[in-house]
Amino acid sequence: MTMNSELLTALIFLFFGAVAVVVGWGYGLGDPSALGSGAMPVLAGGALVILGTAQLLRTRAAHRAGERLASAFPSTELRPLLIILAAILAFGLLIDRVGLIPALTALIAISWFAETGGRWRELALVLLAVVTLIVAIFYFGLGIPFRLVAWRF
Repeated sequence: MTMNSELLTALIFLFFGAVAVVVGWGYGLGDPSALGSGAMPVLAGGALVILGTAQLLRTRAAHRAGERLASAFPSTELRPLLIILAAILAFGLLIDRVGLIPALTALIAISWFAETGGRWRELALVLLAVVTLIVAIFYFGLGIPFRLVAWRF
């Protein structure tokens, strides 16, 4: 069987589901009247394993029936995938070093180049709107103690 998008989805669900079950199991399940801290990861991971298994069986049946399934990595969509992954990596590396606002700015600015033809004016407006909204929700609304700007290298 070749790697197609349906098979890749099934494998991702199975992998993350199994990891969640194994990690959650170590936290303890508790009992029905007082669930332990591992109950939710085990239940969610179990659901992912069930969905992944169903998707895997469906993909196998489609393969046997001779259906053509979309490639998991079409060459035309590889550039946006890599750019989005780079943006997420940049955000993760920057959030502790420079704070929330610069990390969000880097995330949005790098992601902007995943699509060709974006205008600089639109980028500036999207940056302003999204950063303002995220800071308002998470910093002021929910009170999560992010450093908004911190220049530590």
